Amino acid sequence: MEKVWYYMKPDRSKYGPYTDNELAALIRQEILSGDDYIWMTDMKGWLKISNSIYSIYTIFSNFLTSI
Repeated sequence: MEKVWYYMKPDRSKYGPYTDNELAALIRQEILSGDDYIWMTDMKGWLKISNSIYSIYTIFSNFLTSI
């Protein structure tokens, strides 16, 4: 079963559900940044993207825009 993700912006507005691939695409498209939060039902609380495995997409995105 595929994970179902939600995200929250710093102003506390929440969006979702999204699949893993959709969430990664939102980060690559810079719709989400390391300052935003993600959550799924298996988690106890919201996790900042910069503290998650998905931070790799923010680093990669920042690298590509600096070239």
